[in-house]
Amino acid sequence: MKATIKKAELRRIDDVFKKHKPQGLGFSDNDAIILNLKTKTGKVFSETYYCRLKGDGTLGHSITKTSEKRQQNLRNFIKKYISKDKKYNVRGNISKWKGKEVEVEEIEGSLIIVI
Repeated sequence: MKATIKKAELRRIDDVFKKHKPQGLGFSDNDAIILNLKTKTGKVFSETYYCRLKGDGTLGHSITKTSEKRQQNLRNFIKKYISKDKKYNVRGNISKWKGKEVEVEEIEGSLIIVI
């Protein structure tokens, strides 16, 4: 099933979680990409990618394996749906994500983006 990105925003983790990060997010996960999507059938859902962006807006690398896996998932998402450029500037181009179509799948009543 297809879904369209209705809103894409980049936020600092401090803005998303006021007191402290949830367990499982690494100390290097400083940014959150929040996508609001709508399917062709009218279902609305949100997907969040936690990541670490370098100063130039490109994706950095993380020390922990779980954080690095999250970074790799985001890299794969960008490569599949947004841009093939390895040095893609997320910070500078996130406003262009609105209107892009992605493939989604329903699993146990929840919708997720297929990567």
